[in-house]
Amino acid sequence: MTDIELTKKRNNRLVFVLAAAITVNEMLSFTIGISLQFILLVMGTIFLIIVPVTLISNHPKFTWTVPYIKYFITLVSGVALFLLIKIDPHMINIMTMYFYVAIMGIYQDRIINALTLLITLSILCFYFFTQGENIFHSTNVQDLLFYIITFTLVSVVNLMYAQFNNTLQQEKELEKQRALEAKSAMKTMLTKITESVQAASQYQNDLQVATYETNQRSIEIVSSIENIIESLEMQNKQSLLLANQFNQVNEQINNLLIPTMFPHKQNSFFTATAVDSALTAPLEETLIEIKSMLQNLGTAAERTVDITEYNKGSLKDVLHLVSTQQQEITSLSESFAKLERQLRRMNRRSQL
Repeated sequence: MTDIELTKKRNNRLVFVLAAAITVNEMLSFTIGISLQFILLVMGTIFLIIVPVTLISNHPKFTWTVPYIKYFITLVSGVALFLLIKIDPHMINIMTMYFYVAIMGIYQDRIINALTLLITLSILCFYFFTQGENIFHSTNVQDLLFYIITFTLVSVVNLMYAQFNNTLQQEKELEKQRALEAKSAMKTMLTKITESVQAASQYQNDLQVATYETNQRSIEIVSSIENIIESLEMQNKQSLLLANQFNQVNEQINNLLIPTMFPHKQNSFFTATAVDSALTAPLEETLIEIKSMLQNLGTAAERTVDITEYNKGSLKDVLHLVSTQQQEITSLSESFAKLERQLRRMNRRSQL
């Protein structure tokens, strides 16, 4: 609570207590026949001056007047007491000033308490020396000192209460400030904890997604590797089959070379010589060349099988070998095409 709000609260409280006490007191005064002029003066001071000014100061536009209202109430109440005693110079009205000193202690302000005591002692001394015979039972100055000491003690008690309450108020404000700082620190800590939890949750979610995707990729990679291995194994089988076919082709060529190089004995010597010269020589060279090429291809195919088995764990080597195998297969196809052409040519020459 700010000083302005606290002062405004004290202004409203003092005016409420003062108006309630004065209203009750004047109603009793009216029943016992107190002068109407006296009652109207008191009620008018409260409800026509103090209350309206206090209510106006509560308006937001006049907030700046709040700190000055307490001085206004103190001075107006003092003037009203002075006029009341002038209208009705009686000891009861002198005793009313005790209420005035006590109620102004609501402000718990040393300046207000000092100002109230000054006004009270001034009124007391003024009427003691001007109308002492009508108000006081004695005009002895020692009795005046007794009244002064009594009012002073009441004001001192108010000062003690004010100091005590102000100390409590300061401690309360300090504790409130510490509580607000602790609350702010706790809020900041909770915010950071919440952010950390959210970050950890986000990290966990991202980790789960990444783990899931990694597992999926791993499964796909393993599946791809397995497919590659299966393909390589199938290729190895095909290479072995190809090597076997090469061996069979070699055997067939050997079988073909034997009757070509050694013709039937029932033919005449000159006929065999002519055939050997015209047909066997180029055919022999072609078949020897094909046989050499097929042996090289068979050796290459067997070497490819061994290399493929040895480097099955390396995909790069596997891909390289696959590429090499494709080239070799292409070359082999070309060789087979060449062999087919040579055999057809030899067949045509044999038919001639």
